[in-house]
This record gives sequence, C-alpha cells and structure tokens, in this order.
Amino acid sequence: MSNQEINEEEPQPQKNIWNLVLGIVFLGYGSFRLYQKSQLDEADTFGIILAIGFIIFGIYDLYKYFKGI
Repeated sequence: MSNQEINEEEPQPQKNIWNLVLGIVFLGYGSFRLYQKSQLDEADTFGIILAIGFIIFGIYDLYKYFKGI
C-alpha cells in the first residue's frame, strides 16, 4: 500500500457517546415505566403511550449511535 492509497480511505464517522448513553437510559426508563403500568389494575392509557414513546426514542438513539449518524 502506498501513502496515496491510505489517504484515499474514507474517514470513519465519529460516534456521539451521548446517543449511546441516552438510548440506554430512555430504553431502561421506558421499559421500567411500561412494566409498572402493566402491573396496575386501572388502565392508564397516557402513561402507557408515554412509556412506549420513551422506548422508541431509546431505540432510535441506539440506532443513531451504531449507524454513526
């Protein structure tokens, strides 16, 4: 390999560590809240939707981290 071939490689995108941290936190918190809401006798629709939203946002943050967006 010559120096020119090495310089032509694409640089790897830098991963934002906050996407990883927030993804894990949102995923964990959303799962915990969804578990709590599922154990109640009363139906708390807004709380369940909010917990699912946290889980989806956590998955999205983890996706961004691993894809390097």
